[in-house]
Amino acid sequence: MSTTAERYRRFAREAAPRSRTYAAWAEAIADDDECLALIDTLPVADRQPVLVLSAARFSGLSTHGDIRAWLEGEWDAVAQIARQRATQTNDPRRTTPLLAALQGIRGPIALLEVGASAGLGLLVDRYSHILIDAAGVEHRVDPVDGPSTLELRCTLGAGVPVPTAMPDIVWRAGLERSPLRLDRADDERWLRTLIWPEERERAAQLDAAIAIAREHPPHLVAGDAVDGLAALAAHAPPDATLVVASPAVLVYLSPADRARFAAVVAELPGHWLSLDGRRVLPDVGEAADAVLPGSDDDFVLSRDGRPIAVVSAHGDVIERWVHG
Repeated sequence: MSTTAERYRRFAREAAPRSRTYAAWAEAIADDDECLALIDTLPVADRQPVLVLSAARFSGLSTHGDIRAWLEGEWDAVAQIARQRATQTNDPRRTTPLLAALQGIRGPIALLEVGASAGLGLLVDRYSHILIDAAGVEHRVDPVDGPSTLELRCTLGAGVPVPTAMPDIVWRAGLERSPLRLDRADDERWLRTLIWPEERERAAQLDAAIAIAREHPPHLVAGDAVDGLAALAAHAPPDATLVVASPAVLVYLSPADRARFAAVVAELPGHWLSLDGRRVLPDVGEAADAVLPGSDDDFVLSRDGRPIAVVSAHGDVIERWVHG
């Protein structure tokens, strides 16, 4: 297992292209034994850099502040937030790969998202999706009532089919251990804090998605990803095709619970769409190695346990697609 210092140095390298603030903070923590000792008092799952840095900002740290001084001076507040909250980043860009994977699934659709956060991923049909094909040509898929105030752009690699139809979603529900409620000011503030410093476009997308969610509130249910799945799925209308979506959430489960989840979802009618790192689901990763060879850093979009595409982590690029 990596040490906390190694974990934060690795995060600093990965964060550098996205946020100079987070990269600098993570590097400073990795070089400070006192900060590392404080972080190591947290449960292992709560030591992750994004959670600790978000907790520091949520407790009042300015993006121009000194992370080391803040952790040492405000540790009790930061630790309490890290223990109570989770990295529930709700990136609407991941709905475009969902749109692509829903093509060909017969509607009407009952959409159930696991790890739904504030439910923004359930509103795939409320956003406008702009697909840029390999030739640079733009294609639009808009909601049935016209263009949305949120436009999500996604670049398609050579040979990736262009989604053409918006799904007919007649029922939707989100399963989340601790749902973020947009009618609670602290929950909304936490959701906004999860956007990294310098990511202004993502912040604007979140603003637009929150406004749409206020107009069309998704149904969110508090429950365990594994143990609560079948009970929530039972509420889906029987004349609709159930689609369970688990975008970038299974990594937060233990390997044993991931296997349990896969077993539970396999017993349900309908389909399962998941977006995971290549090694999160061993069977999917092994199959992807054969049909979509690539790096362990890849994110793989799968349908019913079968890999169908390599996708960027946040869904704004669909690199390759499995045909046939």
